[in-house]
Amino acid sequence: MKNFKIWFIIGFNVFFLCNTWHVESCAYFEPDWELYRFFNPELSQNSRFRPFYFSFSRFYESEDILQKNERDENLIEWQTFMENKVSTKDLETIIYKSTQADWDKIRSFVLLQKSLNDKKLAENSVVQYWATQKKDAEAIEYLSFAKKCERYTFIENPWAETPPNAQENLLAYSKEAEKRFASAKDVFIKLRYGYQAVRLAHYAKDFKRTILLYDNLLEPLKTENIVKYWAMAHKAGALQKMGQNALSAYLFAVVFEKSAAKRISSFLSCKIFTDEDWKKALSLCKNNQEKATLFFIRGIHPQNLILPEMMAIYSLLPESDYLDMLLLREINKIEMTLMPLRSTESGFANTDQVALYRAYIPKLKSFVMQYLKTAKNPQKQALWVMALGYCDYLLEKPQEARKSFALLKKESLSPDAQKQMQVFETMLELSELNILEKDTEEKIYQKIVATQSKALKELMRGTFARLYERQGEKAKAYLSSKTIYDIKIEQKFIDELIAFASQDSYTSYEKELLSKIDTQKPKAILQEIKATLLLREGNLEEAEKLFKQSGINLTLEGDPTSDEIIDCINCSRKKTYTKLNLISQIRTLEAQARKNSADAHHRLGNIYYNTTYFGHAWKAMDYFRSSSYLGKHTDCSKAQEYYEKAAQLYEKAGNREMAARLMFLAAKAEQNQMFQSDKFRKEQENKMFSNTIDHFFVPEYRTNFQNLKNKYRNTQFYRNAIKECYYFSYFAR
Repeated sequence: MKNFKIWFIIGFNVFFLCNTWHVESCAYFEPDWELYRFFNPELSQNSRFRPFYFSFSRFYESEDILQKNERDENLIEWQTFMENKVSTKDLETIIYKSTQADWDKIRSFVLLQKSLNDKKLAENSVVQYWATQKKDAEAIEYLSFAKKCERYTFIENPWAETPPNAQENLLAYSKEAEKRFASAKDVFIKLRYGYQAVRLAHYAKDFKRTILLYDNLLEPLKTENIVKYWAMAHKAGALQKMGQNALSAYLFAVVFEKSAAKRISSFLSCKIFTDEDWKKALSLCKNNQEKATLFFIRGIHPQNLILPEMMAIYSLLPESDYLDMLLLREINKIEMTLMPLRSTESGFANTDQVALYRAYIPKLKSFVMQYLKTAKNPQKQALWVMALGYCDYLLEKPQEARKSFALLKKESLSPDAQKQMQVFETMLELSELNILEKDTEEKIYQKIVATQSKALKELMRGTFARLYERQGEKAKAYLSSKTIYDIKIEQKFIDELIAFASQDSYTSYEKELLSKIDTQKPKAILQEIKATLLLREGNLEEAEKLFKQSGINLTLEGDPTSDEIIDCINCSRKKTYTKLNLISQIRTLEAQARKNSADAHHRLGNIYYNTTYFGHAWKAMDYFRSSSYLGKHTDCSKAQEYYEKAAQLYEKAGNREMAARLMFLAAKAEQNQMFQSDKFRKEQENKMFSNTIDHFFVPEYRTNFQNLKNKYRNTQFYRNAIKECYYFSYFAR
């Protein structure tokens, strides 16, 4: 018996053993878990458990679908009550979308035979049914009453204020529903008045009244109508509020089994915290089915290791559908941890969880083998044999997996099961590859494309990537998990990628890899990237040559030759330039600089500053800029060198204002060098919560601020700089 004191604690702790996501930029990143679901949870062929298939979301289906399920269950009841002579759409409109004013019109038209000046209502098949076939006063009065209560029982906007006197009105309506229950003749309507009386009392937080109303009004009714179980859920909730957790859990389990609409809420509400309450809840069960349901609810709590629950259910009901559902859920949960390790280089799971599941699978496998000894249903047998083989696959025992799969008679499998076996067989084929030749690659690729399985294709990519790496095919290995965006950001294997893009022929998978760069001109895109890297390195001749070969000459905003006292990275710019233009400008300015032109040194300093991470023309040398961390091209030393030389030349020419300006620009470049230094980083860590910015003034990186302060205090530029730059103002104080 699992100790209930730790039931939720186990789930909580295992949850936090769960996958530690990679972090990209400053945002949370969660993998697409469809890429790691290989065992189809819908093989159980029991859709009533669909919301509880394993998922990292709250439920397997969206909240909207779950809400629709509740409506559908009620609409089916009403449609049967109206002899299936009304449309579901019209019924939904009348019950869920009508207003109190609409109901006043319907009552007057059907019961008082007054005219109905409302085309939509007049054409509604429900209204027509009441008017022409069955003038059902009880049903009309009930639905009109339910609409009045809706103001207090259904709040569409969760942020809306509670209606005034809500509790008082809820109790008043509950008492009115109780009276109407007593006078109602039709059991269908009587049942619904009883339900309203119970739930209105529950919402009013009169828990004793809630329980009494259910026991006195609804319990005596000998009916299996789902509304009785809806009311039972309210009694269970009231019992829980009064501390009767065992009886509450038992009733929620009954509702869970009987009502699809209330299955989710019953699961969420069923809470037991002690062994004593668990034993009491089990003792209340009238049969093995009810006991199995309690074990099932306990088993599907998030991240719980559920083998004990499966064994308990098996001892009660060996052929229970609960077992199929729990088996699939458990395997889906395990594969979400272990399969990323095969699909990607590092995977997303932490080592503790991997070890936990690898030790757990043999125990699960033993139970699967025990189940198969007594299983009689052929479809169930096939499902469990597939699970047995997949357990061996997850344990990295492909030969054992093949032995298990060989037990299946494929011709007798359902289409979905046959498709599942194709997936498993392909997974085994991938796991046994030691070398990847082009004909093998093509064959496997075509087979996997035909399955339309996202998960299988991701596994293929991971497997191929490892084999390519082993075979020295770096470009293909890299592209198996990367895109053009990664190439531009990481700037790895550019030469290998260009060589790959220069091949004469390609396999189907190679074409897919190439399309990740560009569908039209991948080689040209890579040449442009390579040329940009050469430009960054200062190799102008080779860069120019490659830019021209690529045929790509992007127009970029800004003027790299201009300077700014305060950098503005994202300001819009009227001027434009291209990388080829920039190369031409650098050559011209370098020729002038050799003749000691102060202006040329100034403009070259601007170019080598503006094209770094810190400048507005950063796109000339890079493709991505994060506001959270420094990029690849951050070296401002060349800019600083040109600025300092320009300041000397301006000083020599007698232009002290420009000399002061260039000294300030040199100080900016020097400051950026400081930001990248280990000394500054350590100071930053030590002074993280300090109220001072003294650590921003590492002396060896403030020489130009010092020169500006010592030599140019009397210039107008100095006075302006004091006003514009807080760092300099603080330094010069």
